[in-house]
Amino acid sequence: MARPSAQLRFDRGDPAAVLEWMTRLDAAGRGWINLSPEAPDDAEGPGSGMFSFFSARGPAVPLCTWVAAHQRRGNRRPAQLGIQHPTGTRTAARLDSLGRGVPTGWRVSQDHPRRGLVIDVALDEPDAAVLAWLLDAGDALCGVDVTGAWLADVYDETA
Repeated sequence: MARPSAQLRFDRGDPAAVLEWMTRLDAAGRGWINLSPEAPDDAEGPGSGMFSFFSARGPAVPLCTWVAAHQRRGNRRPAQLGIQHPTGTRTAARLDSLGRGVPTGWRVSQDHPRRGLVIDVALDEPDAAVLAWLLDAGDALCGVDVTGAWLADVYDETA
């Protein structure tokens, strides 16, 4: 299993360190960042507990992933986003109803209750806009009270 190259704690209002890593990974065309809202250690959400493994839902604290744009078979592939979450089915529609819908030009490639939501970002979308949307979506889908800070695990495949 891969180990993070860097671990960051940041506030929504100051994502500069995460944006620097996104720029670096984009330039290399390799790597990803896992982001989660920080939750107190004693936080338990709906469906947590002994039998949550059998649930058709993801984790109470969303796991949001950004994957750098890259080359594949000579074609540039856009950045991808993934969100594992506790909200069940039709997540893209739920986000839309909350005013945080998938932006125009982005494509939902998977919307599954357990595996999560996967989105292909439009080519050349600014990293700041992508990160802002991903954090908004993660906040909207969170099933527990959180501290307001975010945690990021950076996986730099070039290191």
